[in-house]
Amino acid sequence: MTGSRAERRSAGTETMLDVLLRWTWIRRRTPARDIADFDAGQPLRVVGFTQTIGGTVKVSVGKGKQVSRLRQGYLRLAVGEAPVWSDARGGRSAPLQAPFRLKPAGGKVRLAPKFERYELVTGAGTYDLAVPKRDGELVRHAFGDGPGLR
Repeated sequence: MTGSRAERRSAGTETMLDVLLRWTWIRRRTPARDIADFDAGQPLRVVGFTQTIGGTVKVSVGKGKQVSRLRQGYLRLAVGEAPVWSDARGGRSAPLQAPFRLKPAGGKVRLAPKFERYELVTGAGTYDLAVPKRDGELVRHAFGDGPGLR
């Protein structure tokens, strides 16, 4: 058995979602396509996790101890507009202030192995941010070398 299908299957890169999208003739988004759409002025939302953007949320872990909870949400990116973080639950949102600097941070995201961590330095402070590895290129472009947000 030769060909690209066998290589993809053996490499483990084709997911069930990829198969369903291919069967329905829907093209999966690529980082290059996302960057081109962003540069053309289309606003994009990137799913992610944070503990610090918009304030920390503490949860009790017993014996009077509290820890910061990792929250899921969306980062809205648009050329010429300030990026905005919105929590998936709770209705909390926080606009981010320029200037921006995005630095890769080591470590894994618990329960989300396909995400990568960043330290986002803004005009108002330093925050943690975790985004899907697939969207990392777009986020680095938007905050680092992209034409729109700087």
